[in-house]
Amino acid sequence: MNVRSILSGSLTAAMLASVVAPANAATTPAPAAAPAAAPVPQGPPIPGLCVISFNEIIGGSKVGQAVVARLKVLGSQVNAELQPEADSIRTDGKALEAQQATLDAATLQARRANLELRVSNFEKRDELRRQEMQATQQKQFAVIAKEVDPILRTLYPQQHCSVLIDADSGGVRLVNPAMDLSPAIVAQLDTRLTTLTFDREHLDTQPGAAPAAGGR
Repeated sequence: MNVRSILSGSLTAAMLASVVAPANAATTPAPAAAPAAAPVPQGPPIPGLCVISFNEIIGGSKVGQAVVARLKVLGSQVNAELQPEADSIRTDGKALEAQQATLDAATLQARRANLELRVSNFEKRDELRRQEMQATQQKQFAVIAKEVDPILRTLYPQQHCSVLIDADSGGVRLVNPAMDLSPAIVAQLDTRLTTLTFDREHLDTQPGAAPAAGGR
């Protein structure tokens, strides 16, 4: 195990981004980009063809924005929990590297083994926290999806839909906005649900789950 390669850079900085980004495209600040291109001319809406984007619903609704904001807070808490141990391991690794020429073989081997054990335990806790953040997001998004379902079932016949396309996974690149039900769903969802109160899921305390080494 290469301790230095494992500890190089931030071990947790990308955690929240990987959890939130798939459903947060509308709320995550993007890097500076070139001026927006002119809108693409649209043909007339196709009767019976409707489109929905759960990403747009999450990014545009009050409850979706509240959940994303809370996930960011929980992600910051995870970083605050893990970073001190990561820094400590990194510091001790550099110190051992600097001292190895002065240590006898047995002492050097023992200290390396101890450091590698700390790294292993840290990696397990880091992975557990990643899984907990993903489980937390999935659970809260499922609550929103449950609220969206009856809205969608009402809008579908109202809009005389014959086909409903998932714009997030159905391969749609451009669509006439007049055919998109997502804004109408956001408007009704905001009257049903504006926020959710939750904490991070704790997978290490679930029944039957093995406790993670080094976890709380």
